[in-house]
Amino acid sequence: MARGLGLRHVEVVYAVMLTGTITGAAARLNVSQPAISNCVKEAEERLGFPLFTRQHGRVFPTERATAIFSEIERSFTGLDTINSLCRSLRDTKHGRLLISSTPAWATAVLPRVLHDYLKTYPELRFSIITKSSEYVQSLVSSCKADIGFGLSAPPIPGVAQLEIARARLQCAVPRAHPLAQRSAIHVTDLAAEQLITFSGVEGTDDLINQVFADHDLEPQSVIECPAALAVCAMVEAGIGIGLIHGICAHVFRDRDIVHLPFTPQISISMCAYWRTCDEPTFDRDYLTQLAVRHTDEILCANQVC
Repeated sequence: MARGLGLRHVEVVYAVMLTGTITGAAARLNVSQPAISNCVKEAEERLGFPLFTRQHGRVFPTERATAIFSEIERSFTGLDTINSLCRSLRDTKHGRLLISSTPAWATAVLPRVLHDYLKTYPELRFSIITKSSEYVQSLVSSCKADIGFGLSAPPIPGVAQLEIARARLQCAVPRAHPLAQRSAIHVTDLAAEQLITFSGVEGTDDLINQVFADHDLEPQSVIECPAALAVCAMVEAGIGIGLIHGICAHVFRDRDIVHLPFTPQISISMCAYWRTCDEPTFDRDYLTQLAVRHTDEILCANQVC
């Protein structure tokens, strides 16, 4: 009868998938190669199906192993956060604030926020986790982050959601593209264009698809990306055109991309998240005030205020 995996099995399987070899997993976990091989064999016996195939000294995950990898990865993200906190408690007497954020906001806004925050609280230390907006909120909910910043997401019980800004989407066009000479872009201008679109993760793609549908059009998506920064990078490479918010536009402000007003207007909400049941151990009000101020400054600087 198939049995479940123990923590050691999960740790070993994770190490093998990350390194691609039994040798690499053994080095990562500081144990012998036979110990890794035996643990993988026992894991496969417990599950009742193979996790890896072997070829030329490397191991390759089966489809079933790949299917469970994301769940393992989420678990180890939490473990890494715990270990990071333990190291900080051992190495410093200062408090540590865990912040989850989308990559674009963490790149454009968060450095300004923490620069000012540290002037008032120089003793505080920070750990930053960048994830998509749905994970930003879930990290807060699961106590893996003290506060989070990202796009508005469906509410999770026990998590407060404070809007810190509303941003209008802009049209990101390669500088060499004919549309880059326009003063503004209408959705009908994109009817025959190759688009870099968002994956169906944060809901931005639903807003964009609705605008196209309202004009009896369908986006001609050539690439789907999970993050706004990736969309901009694809646009800069000349692959297509994207619709992105002003925070991401700020990151790519000096690159080979032209950011143009887009109509009909599409607005998205940026939010701060924290657990409602916790008394904050840091000055949360001041941190969110800084977040509002610097987000607003960047959006206005990119002509979307």
